Order: sequence, then structure tokens, then C-alpha cells
Amino acid sequence: MDALLTLSSKGQLVIPARLRQLLGLQPGDRLALSLEADGLRLVPQDPLKTRSARALIGCAGYQGPRQSLEQMDPALFAQP
Repeated sequence: MDALLTLSSKGQLVIPARLRQLLGLQPGDRLALSLEADGLRLVPQDPLKTRSARALIGCAGYQGPRQSLEQMDPALFAQP
């Protein structure tokens, strides 16, 4: 699917809703922009690498007792 985009006066481009849906893009997702010989390339970045830990809370369906972020810190920063 191709789309024609218009660059705003602020340098912004809007990705059409249909393309965002097909790519699974959400507000706040990060995209890498690279200059290629024949134009520009946008590549969605792995959300696990670009989102904060707070954004991922609840995605794994944890069933145990609730823990605060402060209680999780020791496990997050423990050396293997």
C-alpha cells in the first residue's frame, strides 16, 4: 500500500490511519528514519526496546500479588 504524504511547516508527516493499523503502530511508537540512495526509509522499532518499563506494565498478564515499582526495582537491576 502506497500513500502520498505532505510535509507540514513544522516538518511533520502524518501516516494514514490504514497504514498505522496494518503496521500496528500506536501513538508514541518510535520509527527509525534513514536516508537511502533512492529516498527515505521509515522502520518501526521494536517496542520492547523503545518503550519504558512503565508502558509495559500489565502486558504479561501477571497473576500474583500486586507489587509496587519500588518492590520490582531490585529484581530489575539484579546482576545475573
